[in-house]
Amino acid sequence: MEKDLLEVERKHLSNVTKECEEKQIKENDEKFALTYTYDAVGMGENRIPYEDVKRLSQAKALLEYSEREQKEILNHLKAYEFIKNEAKEGKSFDEEKLKDIHEILVEGIFQGGCYRNVNINIFGASHQPPDHVKVYDRMAKFFKNLNHFAGTPLEMATYAHASIAKIHPFVDANGRLAKLVLNYFLISNDFLPISIPLELRELYIEKLEIFKTEKDLNPLKDFFKELLIKRYEEVLKDLDI
Repeated sequence: MEKDLLEVERKHLSNVTKECEEKQIKENDEKFALTYTYDAVGMGENRIPYEDVKRLSQAKALLEYSEREQKEILNHLKAYEFIKNEAKEGKSFDEEKLKDIHEILVEGIFQGGCYRNVNINIFGASHQPPDHVKVYDRMAKFFKNLNHFAGTPLEMATYAHASIAKIHPFVDANGRLAKLVLNYFLISNDFLPISIPLELRELYIEKLEIFKTEKDLNPLKDFFKELLIKRYEEVLKDLDI
């Protein structure tokens, strides 16, 4: 039933957008980009308020925040724009693309696009990322599995996201990267991109941990499906006037 609802919402939005002005659609996407950046960057230690994320996106500099805090926000906005355009143009997702996205995310902070050569731990997680010597093999296996993935577009998007989150191939920004990859696959398959609200952080981590420990993708996929349905409802409400 949920799948049917999602398809109904997709078709409804497709019809609505034909009647909307391009400016209205663009404004809705710009608003989403800010919310998405606030949520994604806020999952870490950077807790810049939403209104200041909005101000920073316009002013490009706010003296009350550190250089790193500002770069994380501006870089994420840039990375989202990059994946959105690449996905809409039908560009393929491969290892180079993944590294390109990571480089944009951490530009001016540290050298991006290079797999980690140290071990890292995720505080409070029941599953820890693999030893750094295993990262190259795990990523090679991930891309091989991705190329032969037989599931639905939503299942593939969820698998790509969860696998990157599980492997944690880079020293930092893996969470933001995994969420961008999720949206890359959603947009590539004509879905709206989604954001994971900060208030659902614990529930999201719980679903992700199930995949990491039990290899069960369904709880996380269902979680994303609910977010998708809600996103369609919000966009339709915003545009259907």
